[in-house]
Amino acid sequence: MNWIEFIKTNWQYIVPVIGFLGAVFMYVAHDRKLKNLQIKQLKEEQDKKKQADIKCNAYRSRSNSIVKIVNAGPADASNVRVEILDQDKLEGLMFFHEKWGPYYLINAANSVEERIALCEGHDEFIKLKIVWDDDFSKNRETILNVQLS
Repeated sequence: MNWIEFIKTNWQYIVPVIGFLGAVFMYVAHDRKLKNLQIKQLKEEQDKKKQADIKCNAYRSRSNSIVKIVNAGPADASNVRVEILDQDKLEGLMFFHEKWGPYYLINAANSVEERIALCEGHDEFIKLKIVWDDDFSKNRETILNVQLS
């Protein structure tokens, strides 16, 4: 008996077996993709827990503006360095500290404050480059444009 005759006489058995094998293959392939996605999501969650998230805002106190540098992330930020950018746009601002930082540690959900005296005609924004280390990575950085109140 050759292959063609075998298929003609047993096709009613061959088709369900092929369908079953195809379903098993699809299940295994889908399950593998799903497990890889779950592993990726778990890794991203673990990475987020290791990251400090530095934010900045300012509020007014009399004729001063207080710039608050906040660690909004779940991890501590260490060796926080602050650089004031656009030095040519700082007219009308008097800094109580000429250099901000470096701050040894800003714990999660904590902050540090710097005070700026505001004179007439001062710029509305100050641009800051903040660099820090955390459990996720060293020398993470952000550039923030803070509105002085």
